[in-house]
Amino acid sequence: MRSHLLRHASRLAAVALVGLTALTWAPAPVQAGTLVYECRASSTACIAFSGYAGRSVWGYPVNARGNNCTNYVAYRLARNGVAQQSGMGNGGSWAANARKRGFRVDTTPRTGSIAQWSYRSVYAPAYGHVGYVEEVTASYITISDSSWGGGSYRWRIPRGDRNWPSSFIHFKDVAYQPPKPGAFVTVRETGEVYRLVGRAPVFVSTWRAFGGTQPTHLLAGASLASLPALPAEGTFLRGAQRGEIYRVVGGAPVFVSTWSAFGGARGYTVVDQSAIDRAGSGGHWNHLRAQPANGTLLRGAQRGELYRVVGGAPVHVSSWASIGGPKPVVDVDITAIDRAGTGGRWGHLSHKPRNGSYLRGAATGYIYAMNGGYAYRVTSWAQVGGSKPTVTVDQAAIDRAGTTRPVKWSHIAGRRAL
Repeated sequence: MRSHLLRHASRLAAVALVGLTALTWAPAPVQAGTLVYECRASSTACIAFSGYAGRSVWGYPVNARGNNCTNYVAYRLARNGVAQQSGMGNGGSWAANARKRGFRVDTTPRTGSIAQWSYRSVYAPAYGHVGYVEEVTASYITISDSSWGGGSYRWRIPRGDRNWPSSFIHFKDVAYQPPKPGAFVTVRETGEVYRLVGRAPVFVSTWRAFGGTQPTHLLAGASLASLPALPAEGTFLRGAQRGEIYRVVGGAPVFVSTWSAFGGARGYTVVDQSAIDRAGSGGHWNHLRAQPANGTLLRGAQRGELYRVVGGAPVHVSSWASIGGPKPVVDVDITAIDRAGTGGRWGHLSHKPRNGSYLRGAATGYIYAMNGGYAYRVTSWAQVGGSKPTVTVDQAAIDRAGTTRPVKWSHIAGRRAL
């Protein structure tokens, strides 16, 4: 499936542009160079990812389609929290006027800085120009911009290109800002495609999961690496191929058998089911974990029971007091806990902690090593070759180990001496 997707990856930018062809105006001619337009349109389509809607900001004018370089830059600056900077003039005047207002102007690009072309520059000799620096790499920068006489653009320009900006204005440099949640992005260096779940990228192995090729937004590998590694806690996902719903808990997708557990349907992001099935298996699949991280707290929505994850398994917590007081918790379908470890969609929780997991009883401070579902008391770290990371649990879950009714105590098979 992955090869099917990657065969199309080199055409993704072109696909994004095909839908805009009827709207595209040819940009002003530039001198020979190696800059690459990744998107261009006579409308504001290429910069809509930023939320720009073509309305005047800080008094800067726009043409009939909502375009103008100074207005678009003003919009991005305002969005980044920069105080109003009206009356900066044409793009060619921005560097000098910015210096007068106390802003740093130099020749070093930074993400979030403003690229500026002076009057008589190769790229914009008549009026100068300004654009927003989206990404900075060792070999190129990427810029999004707008033009009164042209349209909207996203493009990259290699270092040393004759069309390189004259200077960079540092009103307020900020980290890379990805497209909106739900957007598809393609990594330039590898051709890999991801879907943004919130701000986190989740791998896409095949376009068939989404009914065919979708428009994507190109980004550098370094920009991908700057995004959150995992979707936010509590996020709902829907596997495209099977229609199954999952909730992200401790970085892992935990199956939801019924929306009634949450009082009704909630918003979700459709992802490639393979990203769920292969979660945590390495490389691009690691933007979801196979099982929740140690210490994650769950609450079974239907019964209100609390659990703490140890070695992939939910260990019951009888009260907040038993582990030192209330802590952040995510509601899950209680069926995912009751059926933990039964395979398939239920496999993102184990029934009992993995071998080699270590528990610390909150009330006693006693340490236990898990093996074969049993908790073995460790009286000295020397018994296990030195100290190990532990997860604090309710001592009652250990004291009642081996109890099968009610089922909430059944996640530890019993206690034994090491």
